Amino acid sequence: MSFNVKNTVIKNCNLYSDKNGVKHIRIQARPNKWPENDCPFCHKSCPVYDKHSSKSTIWRGLDWGGILVEVKYQTHRIICPEHGVSVAEVPWAYPSSRFTKYFDLTVAWFASYLPRSTTSYFMRVDWETIGRCVNRTLHDLEPERSRILDGLVNIGIDETIYKKGHKYITVIVNHDTNTVVWASEDHGKSVLEKFYKQLTPEQLSSIKVVTGDGARWITDCVNEYTPNCARCVDSFHVVELAMAALDEVRKDIWHDAYSEYKQVKKDNPRGKGRPKKDDPEFAIVKAAKVHVSPQSPAYVPYVVAEI
Repeated sequence: MSFNVKNTVIKNCNLYSDKNGVKHIRIQARPNKWPENDCPFCHKSCPVYDKHSSKSTIWRGLDWGGILVEVKYQTHRIICPEHGVSVAEVPWAYPSSRFTKYFDLTVAWFASYLPRSTTSYFMRVDWETIGRCVNRTLHDLEPERSRILDGLVNIGIDETIYKKGHKYITVIVNHDTNTVVWASEDHGKSVLEKFYKQLTPEQLSSIKVVTGDGARWITDCVNEYTPNCARCVDSFHVVELAMAALDEVRKDIWHDAYSEYKQVKKDNPRGKGRPKKDDPEFAIVKAAKVHVSPQSPAYVPYVVAEI
């Protein structure tokens, strides 16, 4: 079995099953001698701060044929002149991670194409672990993140709630590639200005269309930083506004019909007992009631139309 990690020595491995019957392969490994005292952040060789821990650290690796893979090593700490005391770097994992690099990278790749819940189920990790894996691999996946802001032509701006308590996140998408190019916590003009201020004059001049809702803070930023581009409402909010307007019309029609029904019912009071089939007063009241029933066209909550 190949571990596929440089500067690593495999000392031993064993196969066992836990109490739930899940099979594990535990690999006992260690770094090579010359890089074992490297700082995990600047990768420079540093003085040893203390001896190897008596308790082994275990990292989760990619599954091998449905078997959980684990890496075991007794870590030690080093003292870096720049970053202080920290656990020495291990070649197979990112700093402060309990997963191997290949595991973190695989999770991040799945998360970019699949929902987080699906990735969590497939990789057998916690839902919140997905975000931490993505954060650790961000530099390797996108070493030059500023390049995704080059050549923007048609962009969309919107805010959404991501937690309870009205916590917002502002998201900017590239309509041409259907990808998210920028995101930040909170919403408003001060947040959107962070995006525009990090763009170069060439990047600002390439933006031709900005879509979003009718928020004034979006319009103000567009007029200030990209005055020559077109500002319009996106299709989602156009449909939303149209549905809201149709719903108001439906409500007005229903209220008018219900008022008419009550007046007809008042003008044609019902006597005691079951009315006859040919009772004209009962027929009038029944006809008025049809207009306020769920089967009436005036009661339809949504109207499908070509826009």
